[in-house]
Amino acid sequence: MLPTVFSKPRLAQISLLPILTLALNPPSLAQPQTLRLINEYPATSITAVADLQFAASVKQLAGDTLAISTEQEAQNPFKGSAQVSAVSDGKVEMATLFAGIIGASDPFFLLSSLPFTVNDFDDAEALASCSQPVLEQHLSKLNAHLLYVTPWPPSGIWSATPLTDLASLRALRIRTYDENSRAVFAQVGAQSVNLPFSAVPPKLAAGELNAVLSSGDGGAGNRLWEQLGNFSAVSYAIPLSYTVINQDVWQRLKPEQQAILSEAAKRTAASSWNKVKDRIASNYASMREHKMSLNLTPAQEIQDSLRSAARSQVSAWQQKANAADIVGLCFRSPSQASK
Repeated sequence: MLPTVFSKPRLAQISLLPILTLALNPPSLAQPQTLRLINEYPATSITAVADLQFAASVKQLAGDTLAISTEQEAQNPFKGSAQVSAVSDGKVEMATLFAGIIGASDPFFLLSSLPFTVNDFDDAEALASCSQPVLEQHLSKLNAHLLYVTPWPPSGIWSATPLTDLASLRALRIRTYDENSRAVFAQVGAQSVNLPFSAVPPKLAAGELNAVLSSGDGGAGNRLWEQLGNFSAVSYAIPLSYTVINQDVWQRLKPEQQAILSEAAKRTAASSWNKVKDRIASNYASMREHKMSLNLTPAQEIQDSLRSAARSQVSAWQQKANAADIVGLCFRSPSQASK
């Protein structure tokens, strides 16, 4: 048998390797805390773009101490109202929620999507600012803390055939995005169903829908032109999406981390409001590139019919949401909400 004169030195050398490795490559003492942010809209939509900007701002402000992981469209495992419970229950830390989705659990959140209540983005921003303290109270009931608000371009009607008169309006089988819009289109005689955007493509493919209520932005992001070649700019509403963080997660963050998220949120909201007007022109250009027919001045009888139905629905919402104080305080005149 050969002598094992090298056995002990070799073992000693091997045992020192981990120590030498640690000395040469010390581990990072501050691993970044990562927060998940879900959004069911595609990355090209205005809310998803805002989320990406928010994540970039957090990285710039926090360095390696805090990070935002965005999960959009197919990457987001939660759809529709399941997103609300996901953030309320802490299954994810943050979510960007379309107001109509949250409105299913609390009608107050349908304030921003009330039909024909704001005339332009200045009105929409003023309403959002005025109502924010009450909005935050309602979010707290969902165990959520508001970070920022993102406006959508005005909602219009995507349809398979042109909307030229009341008969064509009543022939719609239209996806709407909250209970108010479902009721408004039902009142004018259309078949309407309240669906999250993630449920729209299979319904269109199956022929169950021939129209979608959505902004040019949401529709373009989801390539609605593949089935719906017409867009009527009825300016139904300027709805909002709310980006929120689970309240328990928020309270566990260090004060400096809360400050970073608040500053990044402030920058994101300002950018979204400043750029939303440009999105309209960009969306229309994209629609035209895809051979869509744009009707920017819909027939007066269509507009009158929708506005008439909207008046009664706004009144019904006010009673359901117990929001007379908001209407009196935040609308420019007591009757504006029904114009």
